[in-house]
Amino acid sequence: MPRTRLVTSAALSALLVAPLAGAVASAAGAAGAPTASSLLAASGHALKGEHGVHLVVTTDRKGVRSAAVADIGRSAGHESYVSGAERFDVAVNTKAAYLSGSPSGLRALMGLSAIQAAKVGTKWIVMKKGSTQYKEFWLNLTATGFAAILPSAKGTALLGTRDATTGGYQLRWTTPKSSTASSSTTTLVIASGSHALPLREEVAAAGATSLTIFSHWGEAVHFARPSATIAYAKVFG
Repeated sequence: MPRTRLVTSAALSALLVAPLAGAVASAAGAAGAPTASSLLAASGHALKGEHGVHLVVTTDRKGVRSAAVADIGRSAGHESYVSGAERFDVAVNTKAAYLSGSPSGLRALMGLSAIQAAKVGTKWIVMKKGSTQYKEFWLNLTATGFAAILPSAKGTALLGTRDATTGGYQLRWTTPKSSTASSSTTTLVIASGSHALPLREEVAAAGATSLTIFSHWGEAVHFARPSATIAYAKVFG
């Protein structure tokens, strides 16, 4: 599904301010500025204490634009994705994972057949806790996946200029071409100060760009069971 190394998604305030400030200051040393490694360490520490985040992801792939909005929390998450007339919603809580969407969205984006999409209609597919599908949704739509936002320190550079929009530190790295994707360059902005949390991420690849905005860190995320549902087995059985 779209996103975002979270998300997504989605995605993502009990901050341990004193330890974070210490981590940044210690790594800065006499130079008075953090390094890529110290920023990643401080941000990783901050993410471990976070309860939730709001994400907005916009993507342009060869002129085709799409958007995803997600709220990712400790025990629940929800993402809505739209590309033209195609749409789907995915969600998870401690009981089950859920999927719904437009007929074209379910077929083109989620891989359902026309017959399966017709069975779903306007209902939500329910995937029980413990199932393979549930585990994947849980990983992508809850704070369990926060660590995937950050890159490895190896190969990541701290840019000499701050982000013009947020004033945060900018980290940049390149992901090599693979059998399924072209090479890409990612710029991740991490807030300055003791709250070393991700603020925005830009990814540029051949013919495609995406921008992720992180906000409302610490928000409480809930998702109640939809009223109209259909069991996974009835759609795919």
